[in-house]
Amino acid sequence: MFKKTLVAAALTTAAFSASAYEIGVNDEVPMTVYGVAAISAVSYNVTDNRDASTGYELENESRVGFRAGKNMTDDLHVFIQVESGYVGNFGNTGPGASGSLGVRDTFVGLGGDWGKVRFGRVLTPMYELIDWPFSNPGLGIVFDWGGSVKGYNDRHSDQIRYDSPTWSGFNFAASTGRGDSSKEGSYFVGANAKYTISTVTLMAAYEGNKNFKGGYTDDATKTYYEGGDVSTYFLGFEAGLPGGFSIAGAYKHADAKDRFIGADWKFHDGDASQGSYSLIAQYWNGPLGLKAGYSATLDSEVNGQTQDDADSVVSFQVMGVINGFVPYARVAGRTLTSVNGPDADTDLVLRVGLEYGF
Repeated sequence: MFKKTLVAAALTTAAFSASAYEIGVNDEVPMTVYGVAAISAVSYNVTDNRDASTGYELENESRVGFRAGKNMTDDLHVFIQVESGYVGNFGNTGPGASGSLGVRDTFVGLGGDWGKVRFGRVLTPMYELIDWPFSNPGLGIVFDWGGSVKGYNDRHSDQIRYDSPTWSGFNFAASTGRGDSSKEGSYFVGANAKYTISTVTLMAAYEGNKNFKGGYTDDATKTYYEGGDVSTYFLGFEAGLPGGFSIAGAYKHADAKDRFIGADWKFHDGDASQGSYSLIAQYWNGPLGLKAGYSATLDSEVNGQTQDDADSVVSFQVMGVINGFVPYARVAGRTLTSVNGPDADTDLVLRVGLEYGF
């Protein structure tokens, strides 16, 4: 585990003079340094379907964050968080893979007996449920960012999010914010609700986007296109079972009006809709865990016409917990019709990794 005094000293030595303000030393607000060290070796197409294999690569998903908080009054707590993206470098070239500080959950918050509200960059209420547990192990390619009709935000800036306390097993979250802050009229609203009865948790969520992603400009014609209006609905559950078993399942459905973002991540004109689902089973026996998952998108509909673009992924993972370390091995089969066409082969994916949280 990193010691915050060592981290603070390193930052101070590198960036400040001896008389400068030292993080976590002169400050009466306690600061926590946390993060994950995560490395894995992965091959996305072991069987070389379509001559598309690129061999194996090392993916470094390590990240670090800083948290601090202090009471402003007896009833009002102020807290902050700044979190880096993954170190990278791997196929995801977005800011989340750059290692830049602040590209993951980074916010200022207020809390009390009434709940908490955060201002800044956080997960949206719907995506928080999609991300975990329903996109693991290895199901995100379909249930998270996959499919032919994309209709919700994930981790997003320009957001105000409220999370309630838990009342007799029930809690909820609600947020609103700008969609694409560079485009007028682009915004979203969202909410989730969870209710726990014994070992069963029921979940529901909604997100509505106006001028989703703000539209884009065609470089060839210099024409600006507005984004579409998209509504996404979500239902899910988790259930703990006797003997170390648990199961989880979720369904989500997106409806887009006038324009939608397709599997190619480009805008297309028309009304479109698509559903997808995720099913997960897990077993733990002491430090050993087994996890299996299946996720699929249904054929989408565009202007009332059913498309042949269903995707699916099936995954199995063996993992352990050894003195805080989590080694794991995963095998998955991906059939991505929306990307590779209706005659798409199933790509075999192998991943072996190690994670440690501190």
